[in-house]
Amino acid sequence: MTNSEFEDLVFKHSLFNASQHAGKANLGSIINKIIAEKPELKSDIKNLMNEIKPIVEKINSMSPEKQIELLQKDFPNMKSKPKHDEKFPLPSLPNFNSYEKIITRFSPNPNGHLHIGHVKALRLDFRYAQKHSGKLFLRFDDTNPYAAKTEFYNQILENLDWMGIKPDQITYASDYLDEIYKIATQMFHDNHLYVCECDFDTIKINRFKKQFCEHHLSTNSNKQLSDFFSGISNMKEGNSVVRFKGNMKSDNTVMHDPIMLRLIDASDHPRTGNKYNIWPTYDFAAPITDCLEGVSHALRSKEFELRDELYNEITQILFDQGKVKSMPSLVSFSRLSMKGSPTSKSSISNLITDGIVTGWDDIRLVTLSALQKRGFIPKGISDFVDSLGLSKSESSPDFELLASFNRKARDKSDKRYFFVPNPVKLQINNVPIKSITLNHHPTENLGNRTIELSDEFYVSHDDVDSLNAGDEIRLMDLFNIKIIEKTNTITADYTSTKPLSNLKKIQWVSHDSIDFNLLIPDNEKYTVASDGSFEFLPDSLTTRNGIAESHCKTLTEGDMLQFNRIGFCRVISENSAILSHK
Repeated sequence: MTNSEFEDLVFKHSLFNASQHAGKANLGSIINKIIAEKPELKSDIKNLMNEIKPIVEKINSMSPEKQIELLQKDFPNMKSKPKHDEKFPLPSLPNFNSYEKIITRFSPNPNGHLHIGHVKALRLDFRYAQKHSGKLFLRFDDTNPYAAKTEFYNQILENLDWMGIKPDQITYASDYLDEIYKIATQMFHDNHLYVCECDFDTIKINRFKKQFCEHHLSTNSNKQLSDFFSGISNMKEGNSVVRFKGNMKSDNTVMHDPIMLRLIDASDHPRTGNKYNIWPTYDFAAPITDCLEGVSHALRSKEFELRDELYNEITQILFDQGKVKSMPSLVSFSRLSMKGSPTSKSSISNLITDGIVTGWDDIRLVTLSALQKRGFIPKGISDFVDSLGLSKSESSPDFELLASFNRKARDKSDKRYFFVPNPVKLQINNVPIKSITLNHHPTENLGNRTIELSDEFYVSHDDVDSLNAGDEIRLMDLFNIKIIEKTNTITADYTSTKPLSNLKKIQWVSHDSIDFNLLIPDNEKYTVASDGSFEFLPDSLTTRNGIAESHCKTLTEGDMLQFNRIGFCRVISENSAILSHK
């Protein structure tokens, strides 16, 4: 390949990549495309970097309009349409052009089920990896042996599978402990860490007063660290920790010599058992594991912003030590809370402990297991969180907003059926037809069903309560009737089949209907105490009895449907369903 041909190759892929990513080409993605087209260049790609980088920089200095103009002129066969036609577009990641490969990570703590707040983080990580042709890592933040549970590891994996997200790599923070110890040892010798034997109360007071303790001021010795790691002397859980030498005078309290490693005596970790009794805090483990895995962008909710300074200091130390080639960029977004259901694992755990909810999958919750059970589908959930974007503005959307996205996602695929709550018998004289065939959906081709008719029908007491003898009404999708008499049984005469706009339309079922129950969660029935604790009211979960058309006999557990004028439902057993939402 001549130099001119190689330059054209780089120029082509740089222009195309820039057209896909808001005018900024990604070096790593371009290299991958070059190697894919010319595999013979793979062995020499490092030597060619000096030729590739100036071309990419030149492309990135152009306006997006100029890039597209040149792409269309010089490479007309290359389509300039973005690779990912996003319904809810995201801004480009900061410094994305500084990394050879964009790598994001989703790092849940296996101490409970994922909830809607986690989904926001997950979708941002996933979408950014897609947007920049990068990779998504799933890393379990499992450095608290008291909290980590096998069932939660498994549940999180099931949640991701259900959401249709397949990580490029699955890792565990606990697998890095030996490497973390090595890094901690080096940081100790470099005077970044020290062993502190103050009790937690003393540490708390000193941090509040911005005072160093005697251990900070003492000279580090190999014996101190050796004693800590061996657990000898008087070092034990609660009075021996390793702390970071921060800045006690800082207005950022996070920098007041935070704890990095602590002794945990009774550790029975799901993956490591009793192998380790020294565990890093999140503030120590997160930046180290991000660096070790080559994460380019660590997306975190805004609540971690005060910890960003500490994160950056630790990653800078690792960079200076030559442990990493580049430091991760931090990206903040607002934490997602919901009106009508808690999005805090501790709050949910308290509700379970107190017996207010039945478990992590209680259908009033917004955990993924609860939403799945209730009848929400991945597209509805994904569209909801995607619509919130990367904004740092705090918001607490109503549960109804989440329901509206799910309603739209399910609308064209759910079959319609008839259901009558609080039924009352309706006797109709002179019924002219013996059966009627109705479509399962007003606009979509979802098939139909035939309903056998007689003179006996059932309607909702609520629909006819305000009606009187002589009133004319229409049975939905059927015919018009005039009420003759209202007793325990309503008597009426058939009048016509012609739809009349002025007539009240009511739902009905025929004589061969079946008993059917709806379990109804209501996310407007809750209280929030002055201390912030959340509690569902007793009437937040009720059962509504009624009757459904006979075709509901064929429904099985997990089936989705819409009861006309009632709402979207998910079948949970024979003759029983959950009302997902109206």
